[in-house]
Amino acid sequence: MERSTEYRGPGADDYANVLALNTAFIAATTNLLGPQRGRLAAAPFLLFSLREDDAAWWEQALTDRRQTELLAPAEQSDPELQRIQTAAMSFLWHLGQRNPYAVRIISGAPIAWCDTIAELPLVTLLHRLGARADLMQSRIESSADDGDRLMTHGTSSARQMRRASQFTVLQEMLTRSGQDSYSKLPAAACKMSGSLRVMDKKV
Repeated sequence: MERSTEYRGPGADDYANVLALNTAFIAATTNLLGPQRGRLAAAPFLLFSLREDDAAWWEQALTDRRQTELLAPAEQSDPELQRIQTAAMSFLWHLGQRNPYAVRIISGAPIAWCDTIAELPLVTLLHRLGARADLMQSRIESSADDGDRLMTHGTSSARQMRRASQFTVLQEMLTRSGQDSYSKLPAAACKMSGSLRVMDKKV
């Protein structure tokens, strides 16, 4: 039987980037000890969100700033966090060009979001939102169950408990609803000034 390659998961290089981003994010935002940092950073998904499930935020963020209100959004004042979110946005954009399904697996992003960011030039994407202070949101500092689970069992020295906790959070990320609300994102991208590179849609 021939194996299907339509839905390829993230590869080893992709997970290496996830680990590097997670490691940098944990170091910049938590007081975890070395062993705990390493165990949590090895989670098979990004420990922060780029608001992939917030369609209204992205519709506003992708609008040309010259067409919006005069009050510009606050910029990230921490240079390390700005570096991390710029690197993360670039990583997800490049990965979305070749494998949007992998982006979904490591970030919980709807496929429509992956398609939208992949259609924009990277320079435009980073210019519009790379420095915004409200772009990156921590999954480990949230008040929700996911944050508590990651900071307790997700850092456990017991491998089975740690992996079970991390995969539970991953499953919840992937099964959250709200994908239908992304129908407006392509329209928001079309309103942008300048040329866009449109990629063929994969069916």
